Amino acid sequence: MRTKAEIGNSEWFGGLPKGWNMVPLSALFRFSKGLSITKADLTKTGKPVISYGQIHSKQNIGVEVRKSLLRRVPNDLAGETSPSRVLSNGFVFADTSEDLEGCGNNVRNDSSHALYGGYHTVVLNPRRDFNSKYLAYLFTTDAWRLQIRRDLVDVKLFSVNQTSLNETYVVLPPTDVQKSIVSYLDERCAAIDEDVAKRRMVIEKLKEYKKSLITRAVTKGLDPNTEMKDSGVEWLGKVPTTWEILRIGSLFQQKRVLIDDATEDELLSVSEYYGVDYRKKRIKESDTLVRAESLRGYQQCKCGDLIMNIMLAWKGAQAVSEHDGVISPSYGVFSPKGSICPRYFHYLFRTNLYCTYFKSFSTGIMDSRLRLYPEVFLKLSAIVPPIADRESIVAFLDERCAAIDEAISRQEQLIEKLGEYRKSIIHHAVTGKIDCTEA
Repeated sequence: MRTKAEIGNSEWFGGLPKGWNMVPLSALFRFSKGLSITKADLTKTGKPVISYGQIHSKQNIGVEVRKSLLRRVPNDLAGETSPSRVLSNGFVFADTSEDLEGCGNNVRNDSSHALYGGYHTVVLNPRRDFNSKYLAYLFTTDAWRLQIRRDLVDVKLFSVNQTSLNETYVVLPPTDVQKSIVSYLDERCAAIDEDVAKRRMVIEKLKEYKKSLITRAVTKGLDPNTEMKDSGVEWLGKVPTTWEILRIGSLFQQKRVLIDDATEDELLSVSEYYGVDYRKKRIKESDTLVRAESLRGYQQCKCGDLIMNIMLAWKGAQAVSEHDGVISPSYGVFSPKGSICPRYFHYLFRTNLYCTYFKSFSTGIMDSRLRLYPEVFLKLSAIVPPIADRESIVAFLDERCAAIDEAISRQEQLIEKLGEYRKSIIHHAVTGKIDCTEA
């Protein structure tokens, strides 16, 4: 265990204000593991539980448990005497994280009702009375988390266990100062959180508008006065009279060109969120990009190819690539047959309408195991406007969606700046750099 002198002289906090004390976390809490459960144990009713996935959620602000974070387990899995029971003013820490930023993520039980730590969690229950909300704010700071992070190495998955938490220290001001700090932060953070919530609502509305704009364009066309006909497909309804319903196999063909030798081509990934992009662009700077020693056996992908994650096609994880590169051998790669304007189908196949359609033909025992196999995919139907209409729709959607994406990006940048401002306020308050008794 590190000594008090070592921690006190470390860069994580610096000098102590007069009357403040450095205390080992183990003096304030008893440590235990969360329940040994899996997602399969979750039910609609029963005892409340919170696992690492909810702790890492963007909805979690740490100082309180929001109802949206809670899940349930059967009563017989969560007894009253279970060490995984989180008492009032106790904390639940995630014991794993995919990046350094998430190392130290936790949530405080702010209610008088007990809940339970779930899978991949460490439970901290208080040994004595203190202002747990002050500690909840302290735990959010990068300064405090440095004690955990500085001993971790770059791996695919970071571990924050009982031992690493047991070796940390916290700084406790006098009780009246703790109360002043909490009051100061509650007022200022509430205003920031309200602003962030409003901006997230704007983002959701923009995303919904984008979805409806795309769906309308790729299923009804751009002219609201065009003559319509019955498509002959129950779930589709009417389409413009000049449009056809064709098999996807008449538009695309599966190809499987495997890489035999070393290649300088970039590794690509496909997602329901951003389509096909260079994988390195989608990895956080704090993450470690693990590149296979050899890309032998990966598939070649060309600009204009349709890439499909067969396990997530029902969620929209298929898209037309705008890059040459290599892709996972487990994905489906389909090349267009002739000049078909493949980007139109990029928009079409990612609509909620087609996600539902693809899901109905996917096979598996549960959503996380559903697969849309290439041979089935090619037998399904596509809405096909005349080529001139496809090109007009793509030009229209490219322009409109770019404007919407830019508006969303501006809101996300503001949210990020508000988050940084919030962290700065908390850091200065809990480290005594702001006199909250006079604020």
